Amino acid sequence: MSVLPAFSADQPDLVLIPGFMCDQRLWQCVLPALQSMGRVHCMPAHQHDSIEACAAAVAEQIPDNAVVIGFSLGGYVARHLAARWPHKVQRLFLLNSSARATTGEEIARAQQQLKALEVYPYRGQTRTALLRALHPQRPDPRWIDCMLAMSVDLGIATFRQQMAIVRADGHAELAALQCPVHIIASADDQMRTVQEAERMAAAARGSTLDMLPDCGHMSVFEQPEHVTRLLQYHLTTLPAGKF
Repeated sequence: MSVLPAFSADQPDLVLIPGFMCDQRLWQCVLPALQSMGRVHCMPAHQHDSIEACAAAVAEQIPDNAVVIGFSLGGYVARHLAARWPHKVQRLFLLNSSARATTGEEIARAQQQLKALEVYPYRGQTRTALLRALHPQRPDPRWIDCMLAMSVDLGIATFRQQMAIVRADGHAELAALQCPVHIIASADDQMRTVQEAERMAAAARGSTLDMLPDCGHMSVFEQPEHVTRLLQYHLTTLPAGKF
């Protein structure tokens, strides 16, 4: 019989919100450490075609006053959750995410990919897309295989929904948040720029910004120990609470 970890009354609920075409496997390298920090709630893959609908679905499933950790697309969802349901979020972590709006070029490219599905069978994300998610000089085949497996298992319906999501600019939303915001970015992220992370940090009151050196977009795969040290530091050292 497995023994569940014992939690003190002041240990938080940790809500983990995954990124594009990811499920609970995204957190496999950081999960043991997170489970020692609090009660972990892994949210399922996004099954909606808007940030607002994704955030509403999470809000229905989580307790109040949680620490919310959003990765990439999940960061957009986490930010909107904190803005729309502030009583749900005591502290917000945004990993390898952004608050910029989807560009017209990105919308057109997504529409092209969706149209291609009418002709070509869906076999998960392309190798080109998966390589962009990892360090440009050291793409670990293990994580390519894991990301491909997640996208294949989640299937074409989820892919269509997530590809249809259009992100609005969220910097004003960040500025209005009433909880601490911790931003973790990667110096070698091919999908999110350092400038995007810096702009989020400038927008959010009481924010922190940590930059992972020599790391690609998939920080929770590539540098899990560094990520968990930062999460633990901010959880145990810096005060939570509303501004």
